[in-house]
Parts: sequence; C-alpha cells; structure tokens
Amino acid sequence: MASLVSQYESAAIYYAVLGKNASSSTIDYFAQQLQVGTRTDVQFIDVLLSSADGTARYGTKTPTEILQTIYTNIHGVAASAGVLSALLATGDSVGTIVNNLIDDLTGYLGSDSATLTQQTFFDTKIKSALFPSSSTGSAGSGASDVAAIYHVLGAGLSTSGLNYWGGVLNAGTATIDKVAQAFVNDRSYLSSLSNEDFIARIFQAGFERAPTASEAASYLAQLEGGATRGNIVVDLIEALRGSVAPTDSTAQAHFNAITSVYSPGQLPALNIQEQVAAIYLGVPERGIDAQALDTWGKILSSGSLTAISLTAKLLNSKEFQLKGAQLTGDAFIQHVYTAVHGVAATAGQLAAYSGLGSDKSVITQAIINDLRNSIATDDTTVTQQHAFEADIGNSLLYKTAANLTVTAAGGNATGTVNTGSSHVLSNAETAVLTNAVLNAGAAAAVNLKFADHLANLTINGTSAATVNLSDNGVNPGVDITVNNGNVILNASSGADDVLVTATAAVNTGTGDFNLGAGNDSLKWLGNAAVGGANTVGAGISGNGGAGIDTISANFITKNVVMSGNAVVRTATISSNSAQFSNFEKLDLAGYIGKATVSSGSTAANHTFDFGVLTGNAVSESSTTGLTNNVVQAATSNIGSQGFVLSGLAEAVKVINAAGGNSAQLEVTGNATAASSVEITFLQNATNHFDVNFTATSSSDVNAGSLALNSSSSLLLPTALTDVNIASGGTGDFDNILALTGTNAQVQNITVTGDHLLDLTLGSGYSNVRDIDASANTGGLNLDSSHGGTGDGIIIQLLNILPLSGVTTALLAPVLTALGLNGYQLTVEGSTAADNLAAIGNTTLTGGSGANTFEAKASNTQAGITISDFDSTKDKIVDVASALTISGDTSGTAVADYGTRASDTLDALLGTLVGGLTNGVIGLLGGILGLDSSNSLTAKVGVASVVFGGAGDNASSYVIVDNNDNHALDLGDSVVYLTGQNHQQLIDTLHYA
Repeated sequence: MASLVSQYESAAIYYAVLGKNASSSTIDYFAQQLQVGTRTDVQFIDVLLSSADGTARYGTKTPTEILQTIYTNIHGVAASAGVLSALLATGDSVGTIVNNLIDDLTGYLGSDSATLTQQTFFDTKIKSALFPSSSTGSAGSGASDVAAIYHVLGAGLSTSGLNYWGGVLNAGTATIDKVAQAFVNDRSYLSSLSNEDFIARIFQAGFERAPTASEAASYLAQLEGGATRGNIVVDLIEALRGSVAPTDSTAQAHFNAITSVYSPGQLPALNIQEQVAAIYLGVPERGIDAQALDTWGKILSSGSLTAISLTAKLLNSKEFQLKGAQLTGDAFIQHVYTAVHGVAATAGQLAAYSGLGSDKSVITQAIINDLRNSIATDDTTVTQQHAFEADIGNSLLYKTAANLTVTAAGGNATGTVNTGSSHVLSNAETAVLTNAVLNAGAAAAVNLKFADHLANLTINGTSAATVNLSDNGVNPGVDITVNNGNVILNASSGADDVLVTATAAVNTGTGDFNLGAGNDSLKWLGNAAVGGANTVGAGISGNGGAGIDTISANFITKNVVMSGNAVVRTATISSNSAQFSNFEKLDLAGYIGKATVSSGSTAANHTFDFGVLTGNAVSESSTTGLTNNVVQAATSNIGSQGFVLSGLAEAVKVINAAGGNSAQLEVTGNATAASSVEITFLQNATNHFDVNFTATSSSDVNAGSLALNSSSSLLLPTALTDVNIASGGTGDFDNILALTGTNAQVQNITVTGDHLLDLTLGSGYSNVRDIDASANTGGLNLDSSHGGTGDGIIIQLLNILPLSGVTTALLAPVLTALGLNGYQLTVEGSTAADNLAAIGNTTLTGGSGANTFEAKASNTQAGITISDFDSTKDKIVDVASALTISGDTSGTAVADYGTRASDTLDALLGTLVGGLTNGVIGLLGGILGLDSSNSLTAKVGVASVVFGGAGDNASSYVIVDNNDNHALDLGDSVVYLTGQNHQQLIDTLHYA
C-alpha cells in the first residue's frame, strides 16, 4: 500500500480532474506510481484527461472551459474570467496548470478566510474518498449490522465489505443471518473450527471472555438442532445490543463503539490516529495508508483492542512479517529502536528492552511510548522525540499552518487545526508547524518547543504570555512578528528575526525578548513623532544571547539633562541601553529617533549618538558655560561589532562612531537607492571601515549611499585610509553601493566577494589612490567621479621612452608648467566581466573577463589609461561622443594614424620642448605626428609609439574627433592603451 501522503495526492488529482471520488483501489494504484516516481503528477493528470471518462467530459471543450470545470471542482466556486486568462497566459499545459492549482490550494499557508474555506471544501472531498466509511446505500442499520458481524467474528473491518454487505442488507436482498453465514463460509479459519471452538471464538471476540458452561451448552444445542453459525452470530449480536450483566458492560461499550457508523471522511480522535501511525512508522517504517488508518483506528478507538493487542495483531500480518516483525531478540529491538529514534540503540538500551521479555508487541509499544513520553532535556533525546512526532504528524497529513491561542492552562497551544473544533494541540500537531499565528489571550506559558520546523510566527494579543520556541539546535531560525508589547519571548536556538510592530505598545509594555543561541535580530521601526525621539518603556528588555546578535537603533534612547549656570555647565547623559544585553550589532534601518535634551537642544532628526554606548557622547545642546562638564551614561557592548543595514535608512546619521570591530557595516537586506547613511567618527577612531554584503535575496541588494566623515589629530594621527567592501550574499543578485559625501583620508578601496558590485564613487572622495577588485569573482561595475591629479597618458609614455638625461631634464619644467604631474587613480578589475567608468588620470586594469571601459571624461590633459585592453573581447565606450569602440565588425573601421619608433623620439622631443607653443596638444600631437590642422582624417583613429621587438610592443592612443574639425584638441577624447599590437588594433577595432 502507498502512504496516506501519496494516496491524498492521488485522490486530490482524481477528484480535481473528474469531479468524483475514485475507489480505494484506484486511489492506491495511482498513489503507488506517484510514490515511487514511475508517474508524475502532471502525467497522471494527462492520463485522466485522455481517459474515456476525461474525453467524455472535456473532449469538445476549449482549454478555458476545461480549466473552469476543474477550477470549480477544486475550489468549490467558479473562477473569474481574469483568473482563467491569467492561468492560460502562463503558456503552461493544462496538466501543469491543474497541478499548480491543486498544489497552491492544498499547500496554502495564509490566513485569507475565503481561500481557507475553499481549502476546507477540497480537503473534505479528498478525505471522503480516502475514508469512505459507509456509503449512501449502506448507511444506517445495514452498515452497523455488518460492522457487528465483523466484530463478533473477530475479522478485520473492511470499508469495501462494510459498504457492499450494508447495501445488501438495506436493500433487503439478504438477511443478517445469511450475510453472517456468508462471512463464515468465506473464511476457512472460521468454517474449519468445531462448533465448540466456534462458540468460544465469537464469545471471546464479542463478550471479551469465554462462554459460561450454560451459554456454551445452549449455543451448542442450537447448532446441533439445525441452526446455522450465522444464526448464532446474530443471536450474540442481539445479546450485546440488549441488557448485559455488569461484568459485560465494558465489552458492550466496545461493541457499541465499533458498530457506530462513521460518516465519510470521519476518523477517530487524533490521539488514536497517532498511536496507529506510530506503529507503522516503528515496524514497517512507512507512513500509514488510508485503509489501515480507517480500519485500525476505528478498532482501537472502540476499545476492543488495546495498543499492545493491536500491535500484536499487526506484527503477525504479512506485511509486518516481511518488514521487521520476523526478527527476534536484539535484532528486532534494534530494528524498532532505529526506526523510532533515527539512530541505533546502545548496548545498554538493547539490554533494557530485552529485559521486558519476549513479547514483541510489549517491546514495540515500550520503545514508542518511552520516546513520545520522554521528559529528558538533553538535545539528542529531545531532537529524536521531536523528529518522531513530526514523522507521525506528516504521515497523518497534519496541517503545517495554524491559528493558535494561549489559554490560562498553558502548555501546548490551543486551536481548531486538523479537527475543526477547539482542542489542545498534540506534540505531533505542533511538530509539523511551519507557520503559526498565536493569540496571547492569557498570561500563561505556551509550549511551541516541538515546532522544530517553525519558520513564521505572528504573536498577537496584549497578555504577558510566555512563548517558548524550539531550543534543541534544530530550527534554523524563525521570522517572528510581534504585535504584543507585553509578550515574553524565548526564541529558538536558530537565527531568529524578530520584528516588533507599531501595534505593540513599546512605550508602556513589559515585553521581554530572549533570543537565545544563533545570530538573531530584534527590529523595531520606532514610535517617534516627526522631529521627536523614540519612547521605550522601562519594562521592555531584550537579551540577544549567544551568537552575533543585532538590535534596532530605535530601541536605544539618549536623554540629556543640562544643569548648572553660565560659569559651570554640566550635561548629564543617560540611556536605556542597560535594558538590552548581548546585541553586538546595531541596525540603522528605519531609525527615526534622536536625543532628548532638556534645554538648548541641537539634536538633529534621525541622528544616533554612538558615544552613548562607549562613553563618548556629546550634549547636543547650545546651552554652555565657561566650563562644560559631561557625565556619561554607563557603557554597553551594544554595537561592539558594528552596524547593520537590513532595510531603508532614511537620512540616518551616526555621530561619535568608534573604531576597532565596530568600524563596519553589514548589509543584510535591500535598503533601496533612497537609503542614506552618514557616519561621523571620533577623531583618530580608525584606519579602516568594512562594508560586508551578506543578504539572502533573489533581487539586487542596494545599500543606498554611505558617507564616511573622519578626522585625525596632528600628533599621533590615525587616518581612515582603507575601505574594504566584501560583496557577498546568498542568491543570484548584484550588490549596489554609492560612496558619497566628502572624505580626504580614504586612499584605498578593496573589493572582494563572489557577487557583482555596482560601486559609485563620488568626487568628494578626493584622495582615493587605488580601487582593487582583483580578489572579487563576481564582477565590478564602477562609476567613478574621482580621478587622479596627474602622471597620465603623456607622462606614462615618457616614462618608458629611452630618453637621454638631457631630454629628461628639459622635459621636467615643461611637464610641471603644463600641470601633468601628480598621482594616478589605479583601478584593478575582478576576474569576471567588469564595467569600469572613470574620468581622466585613471589607469584601468580590467582583468580576465570581457570588460567594458567607459571614458566619462578622457582627453589629452587628463586621459584614461587601459593597461590590459584586449580588442578581441573588450570594448571602450566614449561618453563624449556616445561611441562604442570594439571588435564588432558591424561598425566602421578605425583609421590608421601611423606609428612612431620609440628610439626616434629623443631627438624629436628635444626639438618639441624648445618650440612648444600649443601646450599638451602640441606635445602629444608632436610625439604622434598629429600636430597639423588636418591630421585627424576620420572620426576615430589609432596612433602608436612602437618599441623594439615583435608582438605587443606598442603604446597606442585611441583618438575620437568629437568636434569633427580634423585637428587634435582638448575637445577630443583620447584613451591610452599600453602593451598593444598596432596593426591588430587597426585590423580589429570598429566604432558605432
């Protein structure tokens, strides 16, 4: 038999396509194919659509009509024209669309009431197919009489037999004694018994005892007098339905329970289902099937079998004997223990269970119950317990989303999930939860520790409920939305993300957020009015616990009280930071606060004074005296490992930032281009600042703009010289950052990581000397508005020419006068394809990728140098002319402006320097032989200086005649390429 999970899938598809329930055998036939993978869901749907029944229903219908019928079968309501159009617009096959409709509804985890109603409708239809119980024709006395026959004969109840024979009885085509006799005749283990043994058997099954001597004699006399065994069975049934002795009342109760007819889809209580499901997981190691759950669940519920006697019966079945029950001794114990615990038993555990004797049903139930009822607290046992409960819940198709309530009794949460009526959730129900909404209706402790797979939790209400989540190290983390300012949250041992919303009354609440192990975050968007400060109640507290934890800056307040007089003024600074502990990082996203200052406030909106945590805060007051004292608040470890940007930071400023490990920003979410963070450091605070992109995303992560304000003293200065950017994260996306503002200290920007970085460098970073992305494997898209100050495209050539000392001496004052000396901004690209946009006095090295070099401004005075241009893969984009120069032969070929031999330029330069009248234009034009009025014969051309030897022995200049005057001037774009082959450039380069 296939598992209930696969049977549910099979029944759902069958009903969705054909609008009717399949038989139990049909459901299981297709379920087995789905379970082992010989047929996919879509293939099964296509089989049904092309079947005789499917053709009769849909053969003449359009795809729209087919989908409308199937949509209605699934949802119980018709789809709108817009919904149908959207489904067909996907371009998917009808089978794929139908499969998605089924999955979307059965897997819905939200709280929309209309969708949940439709989900319940479809689930009810499927359950009625899986657990048909009595059919319409057999309902009532017929089904009850047949159930009584099954019970008294000690035969396993069969739904198909119940429906068939119940229909026969209701139709009047046979009497109950004839049906009972047919049952006896069809079962050799009954027909082969002697009359005495037969009477003993049915008494044991019906009255759960041996017959008295008089009872045995009476029934034996009837049989010897001509009565059939069917007559005797009916007599016993009537006796059980009548008045019985007090000693037989228990047996009668069991009889009444098992002959009560269940409605289609109805099953016994969940605890009964779980006991049966646990046996199937523990011995044959499979999820229970619908027929077994229906049959054995109802028998166990009736009380006619105990869990142990049911286990004994199942252990003797053919399937169980093939899948573990045939084993004996320690081998059997090890089999069951491993199936239940997921790990092998130790020698001591084997010995303990062996000590229970040889009854395998007793041992099986002991292993199951010992784990399910364990109160051990070690992570190993707890994890095994939770996993087994989850296996039980999943095998029974328990819902993974639920609306729950905390009641005064505490313990497991209360809800209507899986039953439709309010009840305390079992551990198995809790263990499968992935999404939950919890209403804290009482100040009691609620246990969600079994929910190792909980991913999303919303906490509502106002009561000070204590919410305990999984803490055994299995749950990777829960996204928790808190709308209750009084809740006591003991979060999971994973990386929890807690968001306290505006609904939670943080200003008056008593909430306590204990985040435990894992790298957790506690976020709050604040409650400050426009231009005001946040208010956090004294009863609010939080503990990040172990790991590297983050807290929203909105939780931390600063209060300044000014006292004294015009001679001596004192600023007493206080903070609520002591209410929060073990939060190593400070999240700037959504920060809307400011300091509260008693007089003369100069506190700016959205400004966080990091000094309040380190003892370096300022008064933010204009009220001063001749002498000014500051009494600092107690220090805290909050933010000791820097800042986090998880989302939009709207014009957020940090003042008095520190160095060390706190000089870093971790970008964990998309802040968007609208985000703006400005960090001002204490003097001499740090020589570096790190930006680490670590988000998990499927779309680009934009950190917005970042301004870094740093300063240093004249004596023993520490300057912020290095900015290190690690462009990482999980997912396929780009990271984006703009460095804005003014900073004359930063000299080096290093880019690492495996994600592409879009980096904008503002002109205010006026002292940057190098941008190095050579260790990045994702790519660099650089847009730099800053360039160097000299040592550009003319000096770089002069430096490699074989010039004499005399010529070099003659050139020195000329180069100074022309303003060509200074420093170059150097850029090293990544190992991937880069887009490097730069201005003059920048040297670009693209790397091994197919690179685009964008000349935003590059002329004779201040040009761009490309050190590794490869005309077979790279391209140059000249912004001034909007031309792209590359190996794309669909464009116009560049002109050949000729070459000059390097060893001839010494004499030439001596002449040029003596009569230079046209500045840098004259100098470069003279070197290249392009100093006449009609030297530029084309829109784009290449001129080179060739050195001795063969191969890439040229230094080349790509020249764009922007003003089309055919003369080299400052309006023309000039890009310098080193290490080139002049003829190859002429042969390959084209522009468009």
